[in-house]
Amino acid sequence: MVDISLDTKAIQILKQHVGKQFERYSYAPFLAPDAFEVAGLYIGGNAYKLTASLEVIRRFFENDDVAILKLEECAPFDIVSILDSGKMKETTVYETIVSVDIVNDRETVRHNGEERCMTSTKGLIFHFASGEELSFELGTWFSELISIKRGRSLIKDFSPIDDFLDEWEDSEGYTPECSREVISVK
Repeated sequence: MVDISLDTKAIQILKQHVGKQFERYSYAPFLAPDAFEVAGLYIGGNAYKLTASLEVIRRFFENDDVAILKLEECAPFDIVSILDSGKMKETTVYETIVSVDIVNDRETVRHNGEERCMTSTKGLIFHFASGEELSFELGTWFSELISIKRGRSLIKDFSPIDDFLDEWEDSEGYTPECSREVISVK
């Protein structure tokens, strides 16, 4: 079992900011509304770096470069883009966080009597007192792009789990399964 979901430290960061002001976010613009590799979250007077970095891991039956979503506290000047000489685009939010959803997928592949499982965090959805939401999603396992959306019922906009099943469609002898779990932090 490979587990690349958010660690307990990141979950604690999210918990401690429920009830606080989500001031703004910054991102390395690539193809709107996608950020390349990093987004800065400014919450309750603190700065956090949300990253989607490729790491070599054992993905089912082979080693692959896989995008892993991570959240860590940092100094504001540490949030820079590798694109455009480090310049980041900023968007104001000024909303009170009432909860945060952590979207995790559990993917399983069976082949020749062997089973391999992987759990990964696909994204975060911030729920605000106004009823609005803000999401940050990894669209695919092999990309450093973070899709950023604002609206309502954003879980419906996340990439469907059927995308994982479709990935294995032409792989004879491989049986994929996928389920999604949404963990609400309040």
